[in-house]
Amino acid sequence: MVYLDNAATTRPSLAVMEAVAHSMAEAYFNPSALYKPAVEVSKRLEAARKLIMDELQAQQVIFTSGGTEANNLAILGHTARRRPGGKVLYSLGEHPSVKAACEGLPTGFEALGIPLEQDGRISLPAFEEMLDEKTALVCVMQVNNETGAIQPLKEIAALVKEKCPEAWLHVDGVQGFMRIQVRLREAGIDSYALSGHKIHGPKGIGALALSSRKSLKAQMLGGGQEAGLRSGTENTPGIAGLMAAVAGFPREHTMRELKQGLYERLLERIPGLILNGPVPSAPFAADHILNLAFPPVRAETMLHALEGRGVFVSHGSACSSRKARHSETLKAMGASQAALEGAIRFSLSPYTTEEDIETAVLACAEAYQALQAFTRR
Repeated sequence: MVYLDNAATTRPSLAVMEAVAHSMAEAYFNPSALYKPAVEVSKRLEAARKLIMDELQAQQVIFTSGGTEANNLAILGHTARRRPGGKVLYSLGEHPSVKAACEGLPTGFEALGIPLEQDGRISLPAFEEMLDEKTALVCVMQVNNETGAIQPLKEIAALVKEKCPEAWLHVDGVQGFMRIQVRLREAGIDSYALSGHKIHGPKGIGALALSSRKSLKAQMLGGGQEAGLRSGTENTPGIAGLMAAVAGFPREHTMRELKQGLYERLLERIPGLILNGPVPSAPFAADHILNLAFPPVRAETMLHALEGRGVFVSHGSACSSRKARHSETLKAMGASQAALEGAIRFSLSPYTTEEDIETAVLACAEAYQALQAFTRR
């Protein structure tokens, strides 16, 4: 089996599985309790928090159930502290957890989508034009989960500081965390969402990192855990697994070279191949995500043909692929009908091998040759 759907989820590492198992079997105590074993669990929880704070140079880290909750806490928690009114800007390539939260804000907030360029990055001129003193919140992801486009966060933060310094800048870092180094305060980012299962950690755990202790309004009420911002007994097995994932994530890897090799070898065999997103060698292309179309073969047909050959990929975002007919992100990029109908996402991990890539190339070429003759034109 060749698994190339790591942007959807990753296989937990052995260290993560061991950390989760130990937490459940031995360190199962409630961290809010006062006896010694529970205090030890609380200390480990705080050690995990500090590890993420140090990685991001954050002042505060709130553990959540994943990236979706972290995004919601940042967006809903910030706007709930403001008087209703003002503009909320989000890139048209955002994950549904960001887009839906922005569009679902109370009456008074105006949610507006920031246009994308053909390479998947936001249009900086259009973004600058949209910014003014009425802007309350800006949401731009670090790495697009469908195309791998890295957004120009430095330029975005500079424009926000110049045009609307009181606005909050939130970044969905789910596909960027541990892959692209970022320091929140230095980068001008107010909040940053991350998820454990994207970095070989467990599902059901994530975090919202804050560059300062600016106040958010809690969206879950109860016992006041997580500095009062996320009530509920902490998911200590998940936090233990997240800590192991962060500590053990490979800093050195060959994903970029393997991704470029995948693209170049496929292009040799399939000249009509369409690239959706940045050129793999571009500095603003993430190391691990490649989006391609194989006209005239449709995406679902190609996906199942590859599955039959033991290669697992996806049709765009796993969170919306069962709902949307075509990718809203690709539409915003001005993709052709052929690109929309045929988009397949390949996403690598630090553990992807050259043999995996070679198998995938051969499977794609074989499936394409078998399918193109039978595809309606």
